Amino acid sequence: MQHMKLTQEVDLTISHHQIQVRSRDFDEELCQWGEINIKQGAVIHPGYLTFDPIPDDAFGAWVKLALKEAFTEDPNAERRMVVPFDVLDPGKLELLSVMSNAVIELPLEEGRYALYYEICEDEEVYYRLTFVREGEDIQARFLMDDEWGGRAGEALSEGHC
Repeated sequence: MQHMKLTQEVDLTISHHQIQVRSRDFDEELCQWGEINIKQGAVIHPGYLTFDPIPDDAFGAWVKLALKEAFTEDPNAERRMVVPFDVLDPGKLELLSVMSNAVIELPLEEGRYALYYEICEDEEVYYRLTFVREGEDIQARFLMDDEWGGRAGEALSEGHC
């Protein structure tokens, strides 16, 4: 049996207030932020997600990706949300910001995942993206209260809004 890599760490140069996760080709239309998107810190489209990393300017940060059976919270999280993520084309899985990108090397297959997004701070800021294969009914929502206006249980709007 071949050992599959279930975790990945990427040193990503983050800029333009975005961390993007996608499983389809670049589409300018899917990158647009509306007022509600800005307020909630996320733009959610099938197979195309953009998160606000919060800090301004361009900076380097570790993004820790994992494919798990179940989600476990990072005790250093300052923002936590879950959104549906559709793997539309496993050959196009990518993590990116404007200045850098990386292929997502996790063994994600076509289908729907719950994607848990966490902004964490220990000695420095880092990000966690945890993919959990779940049923089709995933409600995009905040999972904790945070200092930027997120409230635990509050629903996130999908699409450009």
